Amino acid sequence: MEIDINELVEKSGVPRRTIHFYVQQGLLPPAEGAGLAARYSEEHLLRLAAIPVLRRRGLRLDEIRREFQQRTRAQLEELLHAAERERRKSETAPWQTQNLLRYALAPGVELVVDARAPAEVRKRVLRLLEQSKIIFST
Repeated sequence: MEIDINELVEKSGVPRRTIHFYVQQGLLPPAEGAGLAARYSEEHLLRLAAIPVLRRRGLRLDEIRREFQQRTRAQLEELLHAAERERRKSETAPWQTQNLLRYALAPGVELVVDARAPAEVRKRVLRLLEQSKIIFST
């Protein structure tokens, strides 16, 4: 697969200026060709996807450059798959790990409370439920 800079920007979501900066810094290989004939590959897309993952892990650009020199394409792909798994897990984990109490206040309106909330909070929730009956009964 070979794409031009506009397609690379569109597919990666990374601005053209940043792509050129990454090439200058050695994070991305230079394009094949120059000017309007410059072509970019899947390797460019892969690295552009991996850079923010590695940045979130605290790596500086020079450390990311070394990572790219040491890792194979398959290792970079696995890094991205692992990051996606972590992202999905972090999105669902709070709801899966908590014991939640759900109170229907009205059709389409629900109050969700952590069952491990302190007693004082539970008392306030009971008062809130009483008030919600008044509010939603009109």
